[in-house]
Amino acid sequence: MNRTTATVAAATFAAALLLTACGPTTVAAPTHQPVFAPTAMPAVSGAEDGAAEFIRFVQEKGTPEQQSAVVGHVSKVARSAPQGDHRNSYIATDHPQPDETTMRAITDAYLAWAGPADDAAMLVLYTAAGTVMGGVELGPWRSSTPTPSAQ
Repeated sequence: MNRTTATVAAATFAAALLLTACGPTTVAAPTHQPVFAPTAMPAVSGAEDGAAEFIRFVQEKGTPEQQSAVVGHVSKVARSAPQGDHRNSYIATDHPQPDETTMRAITDAYLAWAGPADDAAMLVLYTAAGTVMGGVELGPWRSSTPTPSAQ
């Protein structure tokens, strides 16, 4: 093998290694972790009052799963300042790191409570430690979840 052939072969091998190292992985990206969600529950006045209204609604109209996920676990419900034509909503809980079923129950309860006219684009849920447990873009959920009139 001459020097040129050896150089081309080495370059081809290095390129193949580089492409393999940069290719897709089998590790799934974390779900429900929005990059733009505040890393801690925002301090918003009235968040405790929002939680009381939300809990009262879920006690009266929520499913057993929603009641189990919300009642006794939600401490704050807040909304961001308007961001163009939408807002974000935030819910603080005492769940350490709930499973997908709990997150779905909280989200479904929020959508039922807020109603179809709600302008929240994203719902961010927080753990007992105050860290993001998950975020949900609400647009797709609204189209697939029946939402009885809220308030």
